[in-house]
Amino acid sequence: MTFALSDDHHVAEQRSRYNARRDVLRPALEAAGFRIEFSNAGLYLWCTRGEDDWQSVDWLARRGILATPGSFYGLAGARHIRLAMTATDEHINSAALRLKA
Repeated sequence: MTFALSDDHHVAEQRSRYNARRDVLRPALEAAGFRIEFSNAGLYLWCTRGEDDWQSVDWLARRGILATPGSFYGLAGARHIRLAMTATDEHINSAALRLKA
């Protein structure tokens, strides 16, 4: 446990991976009309187009992209969606291309 907690290399590597994925998804989502909010770090992007979260979920699903409706996390998220950046780089790149199409 002590070794695992003192190993910062894997943390930096993972942070770099998620930042690169964010750099791919963010402009694609913005080009599709989404605003990214509350997403400066971490595994998720919180997005909104100002519409009901389920409409956004449906729009993305029609493009083969899965998102979680923000309402799952409380009333404040009702007009947002949450996208996880835990898919492979290949899947992230593919989703970005579909968003731009």
